[in-house]
Amino acid sequence: MITGLEDPDYLEYTKDHEIVKSEDFKQWILSLKPKDVGDKGISQQALCYQKSLIKREKPLNVKQKVVRRLLEIYKESKAVSKE
Repeated sequence: MITGLEDPDYLEYTKDHEIVKSEDFKQWILSLKPKDVGDKGISQQALCYQKSLIKREKPLNVKQKVVRRLLEIYKESKAVSKE
């Protein structure tokens, strides 16, 4: 494997990239309020910055801590809604 990741890890990595690029994920972020994510370690400023990137049609960086945290919260919310 070129990336140094085992197959399951690589699949999860590429899946995360697909989610971050998805319109559904972007709309979900735009719908968030600071009080929704403040207790999860995301500041109002960080959330506003990510929203501004989306509005300016700039790509979100999966390597950023705040984007990874938003992705975790998004996955958790989708897992709960499926149950």
